[in-house]
Amino acid sequence: MKFAVVTLATILVATLSTTGECKVRYNEIEAQRMLFDLLMSKPDKSTLSKVPGLKTYKYVNCGNPSTDLANLLQLVIGPDPLTFPGPLNVQFSVNIKTLVDAPIKGQLLLAKKVGDSWLKIPCVGIIGSCTYDDVCALLALISECPPQFVTAGVPCQCPFQKGSYTLPTAEFDVEIPLFPAGDYHAVANLTRNADSISCVEIFATFA
Repeated sequence: MKFAVVTLATILVATLSTTGECKVRYNEIEAQRMLFDLLMSKPDKSTLSKVPGLKTYKYVNCGNPSTDLANLLQLVIGPDPLTFPGPLNVQFSVNIKTLVDAPIKGQLLLAKKVGDSWLKIPCVGIIGSCTYDDVCALLALISECPPQFVTAGVPCQCPFQKGSYTLPTAEFDVEIPLFPAGDYHAVANLTRNADSISCVEIFATFA
């Protein structure tokens, strides 16, 4: 039943986007939010006692390592099992080949598997499959970098100086449930004008 409703919502969004006419009482924004809520809905009462945890994940560099301005060399996420709310452990290494500064554009594709199909999770607010035209402006909203980044000498705001940066295992407290159970696919792409900064593709399963 849920698959049928999600499919209907997807068709509704596609129709509104292509025709520009509201043939039902929902406008396009409401339809996008409806689809977002369906894909990211909380579990029903029968499964509330079980908190979804990260079962498996893998990542790949989806750009061109030889021409990208930065390369992600390592990404480790824990603990195992990882559940939200709860602690999130992150470890990564990245090589920035040249000074990277504004304008930086970010594009995020986030999809959830429903049946045999991947359905794109719409952008609601700043969550979902969103385009961020000015990543540096968003990062500037951070009043101060997390102490874990400061200790490791990893920058969290523009500009990003040329160099190799490693964040040893750092723990962050996540106080809200982020992902309902299911299979997820994410592609994050960063560009500066015509230059590709980096592209990372992630597959993850929460169960």
